[in-house]
Amino acid sequence: MHALHPRVAVINNGAHKGGSAQVWQTVHDSPGIEDVWQLHYAVEAGADHNVVEKFIANPDEKSDGGNFIQVWAGPNGAFTVENSRNHEKKVYGK
Repeated sequence: MHALHPRVAVINNGAHKGGSAQVWQTVHDSPGIEDVWQLHYAVEAGADHNVVEKFIANPDEKSDGGNFIQVWAGPNGAFTVENSRNHEKKVYGK
């Protein structure tokens, strides 16, 4: 992760699968990371190893609403990330 220098990461996890505390911490601590988005709240990882709710597509472990994270890439290198659940959207410049 550190060699890649990602600006944004999307963690493709389930409530009880993927997104472990160790993985989250590695991504979170990567140099240059601006934001982390998640498909589900990672129950076993606990509150300290999950992002804020606005960046989680399915924050409730009991009901998977089928929400998703969508990314649009522009021709100039800018990109947009959106949470389909709450329409939280962020534009990342070039």
